[in-house]
Amino acid sequence: MVHSGLLVCSFFVKKRYGRDDTKAIELNRPIDVEFVDHTESFSSIWELFTRFISANTTPKDDENSMKLFSINQDSIKEHDTQQYHALSFIVSSGSYGIESKITNRTTKVVNYLRTRDDADIKQFYGLIFIPKDVDEINVQKGIFLFQTIGTYGVKTITTKQMKEFFAGCDLTLETRSVSIGIFLRKILEEGKLSKVTLLRNNISPDPTDNMLISTGREEKVFIRPRLKESWVQKLLDYVDGNKDESIFEVNDNIYEDICISFNLAGRTKSAKLKDIDRFSLSEDIPDTIYNNGNINVEGLIKHMIETAETYKEKMVFRIKE
Repeated sequence: MVHSGLLVCSFFVKKRYGRDDTKAIELNRPIDVEFVDHTESFSSIWELFTRFISANTTPKDDENSMKLFSINQDSIKEHDTQQYHALSFIVSSGSYGIESKITNRTTKVVNYLRTRDDADIKQFYGLIFIPKDVDEINVQKGIFLFQTIGTYGVKTITTKQMKEFFAGCDLTLETRSVSIGIFLRKILEEGKLSKVTLLRNNISPDPTDNMLISTGREEKVFIRPRLKESWVQKLLDYVDGNKDESIFEVNDNIYEDICISFNLAGRTKSAKLKDIDRFSLSEDIPDTIYNNGNINVEGLIKHMIETAETYKEKMVFRIKE
């Protein structure tokens, strides 16, 4: 059976070359964009997203990724309420570069010989979700959702194209994880944690070995571990932004990083703590909406918006100063 899911991540936009994330722009406020030969004003980030979509309604050949990319013009829908503004759309994308035989599984007849220039185009739904400003809070972070089908997805190619577009506007688009603490609590409570790996450089006790430039990498692996509640809370505090480096001190040994592996939708995924801010969450789409290729479009869009609203309640929508 072919399963479908949603990759969920947050995003923010800042002036290009600015290393300080606290300089993120306010997404619902006017923006002045400096192009090569002129400066242009936009009422909000939505005007830039709309321009990005309009610029990608015909297939674009990303030769580095060996993929075609486009957005279906007829699929674009706006969803506006007092609490949020959202935009749903279909991304058409697929890889080329591999020859193959397209064979009917029943008759075993080869219907088509695929060349290296033929791209296997699939369609995936996407959603851009930005809460509206409330009281004194001017929102700086929004949410992206991208559908996955089996092992295929469009999060990487879509955000890559977005980043290139925003770079041309002298802006930088950054993606981050969203409510990773809530997600990890769910993984731990449901017993889906499969492995914890402690990582550090291996230093030989023999002083003559320490003349070498590299002495290898040490990994200590715990399979299906049962974690103490105190360490679980320290883990959740770390991923929620309280970067207490003592989490890397285990049994009097200092480790450079900790990798956690867990089972999700029939697959094993891994994430390192020091990179977990960039991890994209994956949520299953119910079989009542996507069942082995049969899709309830209205139900999927509604589910995507409801998923974004759920994470919205757990997110802080301004960058910490």
